Amino acid sequence: MYQTIERTMTETERERLLDCMPLAPSPIRSRQLRLTLVAELIGVMVAVVFLLYFKQQPAVFVIPAALGLYVLWWLFHLKSRILIPLRRWRETNEKVLGFHNAVTSAKSVRVHCVEAETAVQVMYDEGAICLFDVGESQTYWIDPYCMIPGRPPKDWPSRKFEVVEVPGWKEEVGPFCEGKRLRPRQTFEFQELFEHYSFEPPADGLIGQALKAFIAEAKSRNQKVGEV
Repeated sequence: MYQTIERTMTETERERLLDCMPLAPSPIRSRQLRLTLVAELIGVMVAVVFLLYFKQQPAVFVIPAALGLYVLWWLFHLKSRILIPLRRWRETNEKVLGFHNAVTSAKSVRVHCVEAETAVQVMYDEGAICLFDVGESQTYWIDPYCMIPGRPPKDWPSRKFEVVEVPGWKEEVGPFCEGKRLRPRQTFEFQELFEHYSFEPPADGLIGQALKAFIAEAKSRNQKVGEV
């Protein structure tokens, strides 16, 4: 079963959508950066102690030299460690804020409701496309990795789920699972179906063919084009 409905945006749904794309934390406060800083400072201290105790070098020379070299080391890596991560962080949060503004101002949402008992997976490098049998002449195509939040939910694929469209935002949000986990009937590699056959799924994901017929046609066309 597949249907598309328009419904009023409730505060519960608004909160659920906002949680799908939280603001990214500052890279300056990241745990990895702190661990790197601590490890490097320990290394500098060990080097200073070694030079002072074992090599009997004067502290008035060793300590300023060590600190100066460490500052130069940081200046050399400033772009890769701070400037580039900060730029990416700003770009990411600009997108997040745009999404939050769209969700906050939306009065209603467009929802794709899917319920199925049969599904197949098509594996590719970045993830997996799922194809659901939603009727005698309909198949629903969904790739959670191309949606918000960019990954499938825990119990995926699911027998029943929703995909949400927010006015003013191009990317779909979801899927939000409401049913039990559905074990795929078959799993294909992307090359088996679409290596040579370039298929562009409809914008709403609804293909006007039964699942079995669509898979058979994709395999046949892929093979024929590959033989040319």
